[in-house]
Amino acid sequence: MNIISNLLNSILGYFFNITGDFGIAIILLTLAVRVVLIPLSFRQKFGMQEQQKLAKGLEEIKEKYKDNKVKLESETQKYYQENSKSILGCLTSFLQLPIFFALYNVILKMPMSTATMLVPWVASLKMADNFFIIPTAYVISVLIPNLLPYVPFLSITTQAKISKTNILVSSIMSAIITFKAPIALGLYLITTSLFSAIEEIIFRIYVRRRELVA
Repeated sequence: MNIISNLLNSILGYFFNITGDFGIAIILLTLAVRVVLIPLSFRQKFGMQEQQKLAKGLEEIKEKYKDNKVKLESETQKYYQENSKSILGCLTSFLQLPIFFALYNVILKMPMSTATMLVPWVASLKMADNFFIIPTAYVISVLIPNLLPYVPFLSITTQAKISKTNILVSSIMSAIITFKAPIALGLYLITTSLFSAIEEIIFRIYVRRRELVA
């Protein structure tokens, strides 16, 4: 973890030397990390999609052989063996955690006492946003990926819509997280959420095209 943190800290210093603004440097560092993680992120998305297909297939098997327990067990085991790769694909998400935790620690431990041109109404990146503009922006950035399933053009058959209750809960939690958080952390979270939204849009467009061809 320390090796990753030191590497990210060096990259952050490099971006600051180029831009002269820690706020912009944080955004560039976050984007750089997310770009590197794109292959893992998309593999995770495909893995989750396969998991949903797997769950649907198991339900069909249970319904088909509900009166034959022996056949149900054999067909279930066979189905799991045939789809074991899709289960392993979802495990790639855990590989991203050490990098995200290291990036989070780098941002929190930065010795910052200067402002950023991105948030001119705050004197320091260590301060919270008393105008609540950063928390509001973060809530909106979190809402975007959750609302994509409700857009007809971006809807895909293999993925269920997130319930409105879950969307509301995630919005409230996002507001609480950034309510008194430093501006630096808010910039990181907003950049991450917006990047995730763009990834999700690209993924959905690709899957829709593949579904139409199939």
